[in-house]
Amino acid sequence: MIVLRDVSKTITEPDGSTRALFDRLDFDLREDDHSVAITGRSGSGKSTLLRILAGLDTDFGGTYEHDGHVLERTTRKMAAHRLRHIGMVTQDHGLLGDRSVLDNVRLGVPARADSAARAHETLEAVGISHLAGKRPRRLSGGEAQRVAIARAIAKRPAVVLADEPTGALDEATEDDVLALFDRLQQAGTKFVIVTHSERVAQRCGRQLQLHDEQLIARGT
Repeated sequence: MIVLRDVSKTITEPDGSTRALFDRLDFDLREDDHSVAITGRSGSGKSTLLRILAGLDTDFGGTYEHDGHVLERTTRKMAAHRLRHIGMVTQDHGLLGDRSVLDNVRLGVPARADSAARAHETLEAVGISHLAGKRPRRLSGGEAQRVAIARAIAKRPAVVLADEPTGALDEATEDDVLALFDRLQQAGTKFVIVTHSERVAQRCGRQLQLHDEQLIARGT
């Protein structure tokens, strides 16, 4: 699957100083993984690590491997990799307010003649086909998150990367979203979830923590 090796990353702070986020960090998304939680204090680099996994941040030392092959980290190559293999769920949903729910989900299946049918099928799979004609501003937080999830999985990616997917949701809605994640995992989709929530982390099959520029198993 996806492997990061010896990843080092330095960022520039607002005051102009530099800080190391990662120092020879390793990460493996294994074939037998269904879900992996990544936790850590604010500013430890969780969202940055997710952007690296998504191929959105290529400015780092180390290697990115997929299915045993080291990927060339050009914008074009990583965009092609992301388009083919990875779905993303962001903290703010990233929905287009002037488009319907259906159109937002269709954006997840670009360049397909059957994109509308695929989008409808995906909305049905996540239980919100009745919202297809609505605009995002008319959705509840839980509904908007389900639309974002539908868009992420519409192209049938092998992996979904989710950044604080339940951070703005109440506990009951969080449970609904996590139950949806469970069903998608049973259907074969793998999840890497960045979260501050202990409840979310405990639902994942494997739990990792960013600490002192390294990624370690929880409890070690």
